Amino acid sequence: MDSVESQDPETIAKAYLAQALASDSARGFAAPVVDQVASEFKSVGSESIPLTGTTAVRFRQTLNKIPVYGSLVTVELDEENQLLGINSAIGSPEGISPLAKISTAEAVRAVAQHRDYKAALENIVPRLNYFYDVAKGKWHLAFILEDVPVVRGTAKGRVPVKVDYVVDAQKGKVIAILPRTPTVAATAVDCLGVSRTFGVEQSGGSKVLRDTLLNVQTFDFKKKDPETQFNLLPGTLIKNPPAFSPSAVSAHANASDVSQFMRTTLMRNNIDGVGGAMVSSINCIQVSESVGGLGKEWINAFWDGTQMVYGLRFKSDGTALSLAADLDVVAHEMTHGVTDRSSRLEYRLQSGALNESYSDIFGVIVNNFRKPDQSTWNWEIGAGLLPNGSPFRDFSNPPARGQPDHMRDFVVTPRDHGGVHTNSGIHNKAAHNVLVSKTASGAFVFTPREAAVIFYLALTQQLRPTSQFVDSRNAVLQSARTFFRALPPAQLAGRITAIGDAYSAVGIT
Repeated sequence: MDSVESQDPETIAKAYLAQALASDSARGFAAPVVDQVASEFKSVGSESIPLTGTTAVRFRQTLNKIPVYGSLVTVELDEENQLLGINSAIGSPEGISPLAKISTAEAVRAVAQHRDYKAALENIVPRLNYFYDVAKGKWHLAFILEDVPVVRGTAKGRVPVKVDYVVDAQKGKVIAILPRTPTVAATAVDCLGVSRTFGVEQSGGSKVLRDTLLNVQTFDFKKKDPETQFNLLPGTLIKNPPAFSPSAVSAHANASDVSQFMRTTLMRNNIDGVGGAMVSSINCIQVSESVGGLGKEWINAFWDGTQMVYGLRFKSDGTALSLAADLDVVAHEMTHGVTDRSSRLEYRLQSGALNESYSDIFGVIVNNFRKPDQSTWNWEIGAGLLPNGSPFRDFSNPPARGQPDHMRDFVVTPRDHGGVHTNSGIHNKAAHNVLVSKTASGAFVFTPREAAVIFYLALTQQLRPTSQFVDSRNAVLQSARTFFRALPPAQLAGRITAIGDAYSAVGIT
């Protein structure tokens, strides 16, 4: 018989999972039996994690061969294929028939007839899932159509670039729309008056904003509307001459900094993890959200599923200030891209607030990473980008910008997908507590790199689309146990206690 070490991780992980399910010692972890049908677990792949030297093997729960949407079991193995931990989120869709009453074609037709957005449904394949509607506390058998490009229909407010549609497989009605995309070697001076050095490509007698080493590219959308003219993105590749504008320098240099951080600190090869292009477009004006509806200034930015889109405003002296001016905003938006390629946190309610919060976490960390002393960090996000000079959010003091900082003040709002930009303040405060937690001697418990690593591992390896705040607490704890597993027990315990206290302080228990 082959040794454990010599077998492939997926085979070993299946064995560990089976043992855990059969064991009485794994309290609270069992394969749900629903309507006399036992759950099964299908492997959805494994990933080697260079940061920890471990392997994560992930499984999706199925019933009657139908996947349970949002379910995830992660089995983590060390270098010798020994079990480090199992993190699970599984469901029990009781009383739901596994037989669909509508066809996939009828599911597509239901989406096509839905008026909120106009959907581009070519090559979209509906897939049958058990789906739990968090807002209504109800299970459905449903067809899910993923990553559907949409434009504005009758819906009000920000229009996502892509959504997932959920169609009840019994009644043929759209029961949920889940936004997938959120809704903030040359030298030149950026928007903040700082001289920046960045990679360019020589093209004839010109230099163009394409860093071939990092695969970072920057385009000018020339005041076009990314909502109604999205087919024209990314725009025109920026070249010199004429001289690079401060907006172009900010977008390109900041994107390059984020790429370097991902590669050197997180050991991630750009947003998609495989070295794909990190594309930015500046001078974008979404008219429907522009200042005064005039189509001249748009104080916003977003990740559209494939690239970055940046708006601008004009300062009192008439010069343009790009939303790409602040590194924290650029890192925030690009982290949405990482989320989109990993945990795919739903952009609504608690999971949406987590989506926003993890982007804020890395916005703050990347912006301050060169400062080893967290007491000197700037915790404001987007400082100076609003016309009155205020930041978008305050990571250390969420109420200063109208956000709650404790679960007792959690609120479901009628807009903003249930308050994703509001309630993110609660998880932000928990993360801030982690970052500034100290030992009895007054030293910080975590270095900036250590904090970045455990939050990154939680986001990309432990969380799932429907994760709640408490799931994030557990994910960060599990990531810390893995990353610090070689420490003496007392030191490991101190780090675990610090994380637990940080989350408990904001009511996430």
